[in-house]
Amino acid sequence: MDRLAKNLFLYLLSVLTGFTTYAQSDEANVEVDYSTDGRGWVFGLNVGVYYPSKATAAYYNGKSSNKNNVEYVLSNYYWYQDIFHALGANDSISVAGLPENMHYKLAMQPGIYAQYCFNSTLAIMIEFNYMKLKADDVIIFEVDPPLDYLGNPDLRLYPMRGVEERIYADIGLKRTYPKTDKLSYYVMGGVNVNSTQVKKSSFYVEDVEYNMINIYEDGGYVPNGNSQTYSVYQGGIGVGGFAGAGTALTFANSIVIETGITAHWLMVKLEDYQNMNPGFGAYIRFMF
Repeated sequence: MDRLAKNLFLYLLSVLTGFTTYAQSDEANVEVDYSTDGRGWVFGLNVGVYYPSKATAAYYNGKSSNKNNVEYVLSNYYWYQDIFHALGANDSISVAGLPENMHYKLAMQPGIYAQYCFNSTLAIMIEFNYMKLKADDVIIFEVDPPLDYLGNPDLRLYPMRGVEERIYADIGLKRTYPKTDKLSYYVMGGVNVNSTQVKKSSFYVEDVEYNMINIYEDGGYVPNGNSQTYSVYQGGIGVGGFAGAGTALTFANSIVIETGITAHWLMVKLEDYQNMNPGFGAYIRFMF
């Protein structure tokens, strides 16, 4: 997936940068007006779906190497006792398995868009898109492991979830290739600045949520002990690039409907998961 995304990203950028050599005889005298004189601002609203790289979803798998981990919860005497009794254990409990292939669900992606047209075929564009990403898997507890190693262990599977919010800002150039006065194609590419904030990193036992984010700092959790909690921010600003392509249909009153795809190659600011990774989106945009 990483190689495919990188190749697609480079290909679309190469098409964009080579627009000056593009010409076809049946398009020589055709222009698509995005404003009254082909020059000026155009605004739009878009909605789509987005599928980010699963690489950063591992941030929520609860492993000891992660900032948010299962050991943090189980090392608290009170939480351990709550889980112990919830599982109906008689002797001990332990973690038998954590997610090895955690990934995000497909997310909705609403956004706003603006472009300044230098002429009917070249524009500078900026768009902002929001998404709420959810990563789900399971944690496996082993309850009272038998002394006889030939016995079947009592394994219990419970949900594990991570939730984060992202805002993408894409800024770049857009090149339009008119076919008729109603139909045109376009490519675009540029830089991405993104903001990520972790909203949840938890697992659940019998419908009780256990938060792996340390909101108590050094004080620790004590039931009915008026434990002080703190606001914990995890995430930050990342950067990268994007490229995309699509089709535009022009209707009366200069209303344009675009459908397209976008490929990102970017870094998301999650501790220990700040490598460049791909992401893909598809959208429909209404411009006026």
